[in-house]
Amino acid sequence: MKYWLAVAATVAAAQTWAQDGSAVSALEWLKKIADSSRTVSYSGTFVYQHGSRVETSRVVHYVNQAGGVFEKLETLDGPPREVVRANDHVTAYLPDARVVLVERRSTRHLPVMLPEKLSDLTSQYEVKKMDNDRVGGFECLWVSVEPKDKLRYGRKFCAELSSGLPLRAQVYNERAELIESFGFSQLSIGGKFSRDQVTSKYENRAQAQKWRVDRSALNIMEQAADTGWAVSNLPAGFRKSMEVKRTIAGRPVAMPHLVYSDGLAAISVFIEPKLRELGAKPLINRGAVHIYKRVHGDYVVTVLGEAPAATVIQIANSMELKDAKSPAPK
Repeated sequence: MKYWLAVAATVAAAQTWAQDGSAVSALEWLKKIADSSRTVSYSGTFVYQHGSRVETSRVVHYVNQAGGVFEKLETLDGPPREVVRANDHVTAYLPDARVVLVERRSTRHLPVMLPEKLSDLTSQYEVKKMDNDRVGGFECLWVSVEPKDKLRYGRKFCAELSSGLPLRAQVYNERAELIESFGFSQLSIGGKFSRDQVTSKYENRAQAQKWRVDRSALNIMEQAADTGWAVSNLPAGFRKSMEVKRTIAGRPVAMPHLVYSDGLAAISVFIEPKLRELGAKPLINRGAVHIYKRVHGDYVVTVLGEAPAATVIQIANSMELKDAKSPAPK
């Protein structure tokens, strides 16, 4: 399942952009896109492509006036799978394995996730209005978010003219090559809430056949804390947006988890004790996401994010204990 990661960024650049009417207009369109993903009800079928892999899914997304979000995502290609969300309560049904996964997760909104605060993006990205287009029978406007260096990806969104709902989204690498795309092939905007449309068709079968229910993810606890780790050479524009210790049932020590963001791209860092040798390939690429592992003394540092390999590797290689003479905090 693809989830779009993002957070927020700086004020000085926003003042510069305020002097340019066209730039402000483009930024306002980007804000409209971000707001629509959180406030507009819709249903439809979309195609997600990364590399040679193509996935088709059906989504139903309702937002009530009180701010509650109800959503169902069903994959139409490959093994059947449904994910049902009621605010932060997420239930995934995997019929082939007869498993139900239950967890709590901060709200992600399909199909595109953008940060709530957008003004600071302009220190690292140039936001532009482009041409009008037509997607799934709806008129839309293309908005581009182009990076000012090679440390981050570029993005383009085609926003439906009335609601701002992103009908198509594209991700480009540092060589301006398309590496990931999303687009609706069929879409309805608005509509009344229907409980049946956001209920899994596997729910009754799972209960009758006594599928295994996995609630282990509910046992993962996060607590804001000084983990004892820091980046000595952070890529330009990135700042630490989160630092926690994750406690997972069955593991003897808490795992440090840090997140760095430039306002759009988010890079996660996980640190755990080294229990075995690493594989032959420390760098893995999955669509727009790069995953890099390195050994640091008695620890394994894993860095992943939707960013160029050089960015992920730079963060991993400069991740250090604040006090090299002391062990990582327990």
